[in-house]
Amino acid sequence: MRNKDYFREFSILVEKYPIEIFTFEILIAIILNPSFRMTALLFMGVAVTAVFSEGLKLFFKEKRPEEALKRNFYKRTFRINRRSFPSSHSAIAAFFPTLFFSSILFIPFLIFGIVVMYSRIYIKSHYLRDIIAGALIGVVIGIVFIWLNANLRI
Repeated sequence: MRNKDYFREFSILVEKYPIEIFTFEILIAIILNPSFRMTALLFMGVAVTAVFSEGLKLFFKEKRPEEALKRNFYKRTFRINRRSFPSSHSAIAAFFPTLFFSSILFIPFLIFGIVVMYSRIYIKSHYLRDIIAGALIGVVIGIVFIWLNANLRI
């Protein structure tokens, strides 16, 4: 009987379907806090985080680890997806627990975020520096959105 590497399977799913996975997190947050304000903050925050981290990839032009580039997923994607620094998955994964720091969702989002970040290294899609930079971006943008939530009227 062959042992299956379930964490690798999970990691590949995270790699292939990040929009769906992070949309699921948004839906959980909206179900627990159903307001236009929260919905707007979440969608804008995720969009800003993704655009900012993807923009930095164009600036830094760091290649992904060789093992990642050998996978068919990256052979068939846009050139920007072949870039490594910073990790957009990690940025968005860090944005959620930061935004929900004082909420019941903090711990589940933090655990899920750490699992997502580790998965990026586990399947060799990123270097540790990519993960750390992405996480810092997500935390900073999360703090900005906490401030916006407290100081702006929507």
